[in-house]
Amino acid sequence: MKKSKRLSLILLCASLLLQVILLPASATETTTQTTVPQTTQATQPVVTPTTAEAEFGTVCVLNGCRTIEGMVPLAGTERVLDTALGAFLYEVNTDTVVYSYNPDQKLACGSLTKIVTAIVAMQYCNLDDMVTVESGIKARLPVSSLTIGLTSEEQISVRDLLYALLMTSANDAAVVLAEHISGNRQGFVPLMNQWVQQIGCTNTEFGTVHGVDGGLSSTTARDMVKIIREATKNEDFVEFFGKETYDIPATNKSEQRDLTTTNYMRYDAVLPQFYDRRVTGGIQSYETSSGACLAVTANYNDMNYIGVVLGCTRVMDAEDTWRPTTYGNFEEMIELLKLGFDNFKVNRIVYDGMTLSQIAVAGGECNAVAQTQVDIDSVVPAKAQVKNLTITIKQKDEGLSAPIKAGEQIGVVEIWYRNSCMAEAEIYSMGNVKAADDKSIEIHSAVARNGLNESGIFSIIGTICVIVLGLAAAYLAFNAYMRSRLRARRRRRRANRRRIR
Repeated sequence: MKKSKRLSLILLCASLLLQVILLPASATETTTQTTVPQTTQATQPVVTPTTAEAEFGTVCVLNGCRTIEGMVPLAGTERVLDTALGAFLYEVNTDTVVYSYNPDQKLACGSLTKIVTAIVAMQYCNLDDMVTVESGIKARLPVSSLTIGLTSEEQISVRDLLYALLMTSANDAAVVLAEHISGNRQGFVPLMNQWVQQIGCTNTEFGTVHGVDGGLSSTTARDMVKIIREATKNEDFVEFFGKETYDIPATNKSEQRDLTTTNYMRYDAVLPQFYDRRVTGGIQSYETSSGACLAVTANYNDMNYIGVVLGCTRVMDAEDTWRPTTYGNFEEMIELLKLGFDNFKVNRIVYDGMTLSQIAVAGGECNAVAQTQVDIDSVVPAKAQVKNLTITIKQKDEGLSAPIKAGEQIGVVEIWYRNSCMAEAEIYSMGNVKAADDKSIEIHSAVARNGLNESGIFSIIGTICVIVLGLAAAYLAFNAYMRSRLRARRRRRRANRRRIR
């Protein structure tokens, strides 16, 4: 009878011990550590769940570098160039603004106007169309302007005019194209302004077809990058924009014309100190009243840059006013590209299927694990510090309530480098989150809403109970063992006494 009582007591202790072990397990939520791709060296995030405030897609524009409208470039907006009144460096592949200075200040653009003249002309003409130069062409050109010497009644193709326009900034080519399409120069200008408005340029207005107008044509560094980005979607434009040398065949009025680009960053035979093999195209401009300007495209190491500098200072030789001692635009562009290529690289900062963190779900049996469903690449600093790159999770304004289905959107994620938001992405629940069915889970969810770490509390309580009951069970077992040994000794003594008698 006593043996059965001791056995029952031991079984009772074991039962209590098992219940204590299972209780914390049932109340503990499933946790998932934030995973960061190892290939992205500087993306070990600090995750901060908050409530969304700004409209999705606006944070990385108004407070970051994402898209061409980004207001907080990765490299900042402080002056890093000596004389440029406006500058912009934009990476096309990742849609990232790397650097800007006075990006939205209206400035004279000079011959950069010819980029728009060319792209509009290409919309209205076939490249092989033949154009007849109208009489008196020289009288309709700016004084002392660059030309290829077109003469009245000369017949030349649209293709050859575009080469002359973009390679040598020929003003007569601009006028002839405009008159061929619109009948006169003034009729072509509205087509140019209409085109830039269609692509989102809000601070650009042209007054002439060639830009040599003493400031009648103006743009901003940001708008000019928009113009080049759109123009370079046309493969023929890319060809004209990046050509180093070209021979215009003889015409009815002229022998063969040999063209050489005036973009000295593209061609090393004239001013080799400015040559940069990474530059793939560009056009320059200089007017005494508006300064030196330059727009280029450059490609290297998976980065495709568009760079623009406006209003740079050109210093002329005191004894020879035709010979600059400092060109201004080329020196400034060298520094701008050096900033972009030497200090930044492209990395994937968000992966499709990347798990980020978990978000509390009111009335749910567990948290929702946040996951992205998109790949996002960005320019990042070449020596980015892990501590300076953070991930911020923002859940829905109303919070999350059970049930939640797998794949349901539960918030957004923001990727930040210091004070610049690099990207935003929608996040989705990795799995289903069912509603809680029993009281213990309901209490658990209520604690979660109060901001307490319920899994930690249950774990501590469970551990204490396990220790106490374990000690009690060990004591009872040891006590039972010692009593059984004592009874055995007594039985042996009694047996020995009987034998002695």
